[in-house]
Amino acid sequence: MNGPSTSSADMLCSPCCRAQLVRQTDVSTVTCSACHAIFPIDAETGVIAFSAHHAEGAIKSDIQKWWGDLYNQIYEDYDRAMTGTGLDTDLDDLETMFRRRRHVASVEMGALDLAGQRVLEIGSGAGAHSCLFKRRGADVTAIDLTPTRALSTARKLALARGPGPARAYQADAENLPFRDETFDIVYSNGVLHHSEDTAACVAEVRRVLKPDGRAVIMLYSRHSANYWLSIVPRGILTGGIFCLPEAEWVGRVTEGTPKYSTTRNPITRVYSARALRDLFRDFTVESLRKFSFQFDNFCVPRLTQIRDWTLKTLGHKPFCGGGMLVYGKPFYAETDLELALAPTVGWGWAIVVRK
Repeated sequence: MNGPSTSSADMLCSPCCRAQLVRQTDVSTVTCSACHAIFPIDAETGVIAFSAHHAEGAIKSDIQKWWGDLYNQIYEDYDRAMTGTGLDTDLDDLETMFRRRRHVASVEMGALDLAGQRVLEIGSGAGAHSCLFKRRGADVTAIDLTPTRALSTARKLALARGPGPARAYQADAENLPFRDETFDIVYSNGVLHHSEDTAACVAEVRRVLKPDGRAVIMLYSRHSANYWLSIVPRGILTGGIFCLPEAEWVGRVTEGTPKYSTTRNPITRVYSARALRDLFRDFTVESLRKFSFQFDNFCVPRLTQIRDWTLKTLGHKPFCGGGMLVYGKPFYAETDLELALAPTVGWGWAIVVRK
């Protein structure tokens, strides 16, 4: 029902009241059969905008503005020139990069047989991760709160090769437009810690998972080099640490700076292992693993550029296509030493839980 179609009609419901959706005769909207909420359909991609009824508050509006701004900064031009052949080549590079980085998309998701499985990605960004899962035969559904990111995901899924069906929606992770017990696997990489109510997102993940289904999620680590040696010093230097809730001041000093508006990243949360176990207390926690450490995780100006120059001088080569797909630039993956240190001081928690 990306538009909607019969292949996904059985999974969708109104995010407002969980009632059935009715496709209108003009095919430009779907309507809730109970509360009569109306959800528009993008004419080009068929993406249904489910989040309009849940994005009116200041925080969610700022979340959409910030992540829309960042999309325009790093993805828009690249996406505009995207072709199926180019995407295929870049996805090959991305898979190699993720294996090198020991990324959650490669290690934890790589351990699962995705063929024929219903996989939901929450916070799809520009869509590269969902395209990888489509390649592996998954029946992919992707959502993102930000309109441009949901549309970008839909366009890439249409270009990506793979045997399984795939669709994208604009939707709010705190109010998912899916029926109970719909998905075999829910995946989310670095997204839920940016939401207004992360606990509500986790509850929604559990609701839409089938019994015995798994969630594979990446959240940021409190006890990491990046937090203590980069983020906290910047919080002190900007003064935010003294006057704002942690999620807000951490948000303001992470993920970059705005270019097309004045709205900064509103929220970033960080978690200890104990806090994660509490957050996922209604699940069975199967594994927690730290990854992602680079020697630019320190509060030193232009340290990323210095690291990149050093690695280039030493003969390292960046991942160009894979880096462009997910980071908007060529990316120098972790060295052997950085990989060895990551389980202790890494910035990312790779989390696997079972319902």
